Amino acid sequence: MKDSNVEALTKRTRFDSVCTLIFSGVFAVLAVLKLVWHAPDAACSNAFLSVIFLLTGLIFLDIRKNGKPFAKSVINKMRAIAICVMCSGIVPEIVGSIARGAATDHFELVIDDRHVISMMLIGVIIGIFSELFVYGHSLQDDMDQIA
Repeated sequence: MKDSNVEALTKRTRFDSVCTLIFSGVFAVLAVLKLVWHAPDAACSNAFLSVIFLLTGLIFLDIRKNGKPFAKSVINKMRAIAICVMCSGIVPEIVGSIARGAATDHFELVIDDRHVISMMLIGVIIGIFSELFVYGHSLQDDMDQIA
């Protein structure tokens, strides 16, 4: 007999996983189009968004498969999302500056501080949430050993 909580969790995450995987594909296509249209900074941003949505979709698929949101694989994917979010603030800016420098033979690193800092902050917050999931994982292991 299946646990009713696991069945409810599976139903709730079905739509979320499908939507995030569709968004991942859309942003991957946009990344390729932006690269073709000679906008490497926008292509880099869209590539990061594609990876972030892909990892989010994989988290939902893991939760559906295992029935446990505090699994080690979910924690690792959340950490990867945090790193991707932090990198998505600075890497596209650097790529855009390099591309503009190559096109004009005049390199100037132009970085929007507010965007970089906000993306770093969001990445740190996601990283903190992943650490909360580590604690939840240990509590879940303790409960599984008791039951």
